[in-house]
Amino acid sequence: MGYTLIRADELFNEEISSPKIYLGGNCRGRDWRLEFFQRFEDKDVVFINPRRDTFADPDLDPVSHAKQVAWDKTAIDHAKWVVFWLGEGLSNQAARVEIGYAIGKGKTVLIGAEDGFLGLEHLTAFSGMVLSSSLDGLINRFASVMQAEE
Repeated sequence: MGYTLIRADELFNEEISSPKIYLGGNCRGRDWRLEFFQRFEDKDVVFINPRRDTFADPDLDPVSHAKQVAWDKTAIDHAKWVVFWLGEGLSNQAARVEIGYAIGKGKTVLIGAEDGFLGLEHLTAFSGMVLSSSLDGLINRFASVMQAEE
């Protein structure tokens, strides 16, 4: 059958029963999500891609920002699995909040981070998770989790 893709700010079709995967995290640089799509192109799953071209500034446009945050929360609520790839440095602040939200909701959360991601030890200590150090490793871990839960 192949996967279905829900893009940022699209409505959720409640009738789709396929498992949903939220792909949160780094939105700068190359789109790492394409590798997920390619790896699972023959699977009956729904990828939720929160990547946007622009992000509303909460100080300049609080209404649009609130709508974006509400969509992201709803997306995580709909997801069976939540996967994050974190970029280097101190970026990914929104993703860190989303990770905490997903963990608090009891979601299966998988996290990977590029070399140079600051705060890896802290995130590992608080989440109790083992983080993948490569995108390929994260994809392989997700494939294992998905297969075990099918």
